[in-house]
Amino acid sequence: MGEIAAAAFVAHIPTLTVPEDVRRQWGDGRDTTLVEGLGRLRERLDAADVDTFVIIDTHWFTTTEHVFAGADHFRGVYTSEEMPRAISDKPYDYPGAPELAKTLHETAKEQGVRTTNAVSPALPQHYPTLILLDYLHRGEKVLSVGICQTAQPDDFLAFGRSLGEAIRRSGARAAILAAGGMSHRFYPLGEILDHLSYDPFHIITPEARGMDEKILGYWERGDHAAVIDLYPQYRPHSPEGFFGHYLIMAGALGGREWTGPGTMLSAYENSVGTGQVHVWFDLDAS
Repeated sequence: MGEIAAAAFVAHIPTLTVPEDVRRQWGDGRDTTLVEGLGRLRERLDAADVDTFVIIDTHWFTTTEHVFAGADHFRGVYTSEEMPRAISDKPYDYPGAPELAKTLHETAKEQGVRTTNAVSPALPQHYPTLILLDYLHRGEKVLSVGICQTAQPDDFLAFGRSLGEAIRRSGARAAILAAGGMSHRFYPLGEILDHLSYDPFHIITPEARGMDEKILGYWERGDHAAVIDLYPQYRPHSPEGFFGHYLIMAGALGGREWTGPGTMLSAYENSVGTGQVHVWFDLDAS
């Protein structure tokens, strides 16, 4: 039997790809705490003895079903169409998780959830997956999962239930990594470079920052039902990936019944208007 051995909400901003001196320049002399936070996350993954990463990638959008990358292996060179100045000609080479992907497709079909297991090794890459692998990968199998842009919260939770059941049916010790941010609106082009500071004062609006902080408080207490119920009020603040990365993870861990408390592994930071943080969830306390 497999097990969800770890779960975390993880930022993936392109800032993580640039040299420290540049990061400090953008941060008014201090580095982003997200770098050290990924080191803390790796230590916890080591302690959990995970052998598989399930990365819910908020830059991979699908339309008519949930899609995941089920090839045996992925190898190639990546340049970001969004940020080629930061991420260009980047080689990648990592093993897939084809057995888990096959089990997930079968489980979802049984449960009435539409999925596609995309087994082509030529499937395009996205930088949330690749940035996390740069910092965290130590040979684990990797299943990258997309965000269905037409899904509603209940659809994400249902797909998450299929994911959780598939992991339990497999032999994997899986870490679910929800790769994305919180509120996610950028400043206009003419202003954006004035808001490179990591200080959350620069979050796009005080209301967006307040909603992020409310959710962080709920996570700290393990009140995932409250976070799910808050979604209609949160949606106007444009959570990244429709918050599907979090909702899929929550669905895999019990949905509204999940009570695992969260511990921040980084500070809550700004990234040109968006809310960013790493949060580790204690599964033993659920």
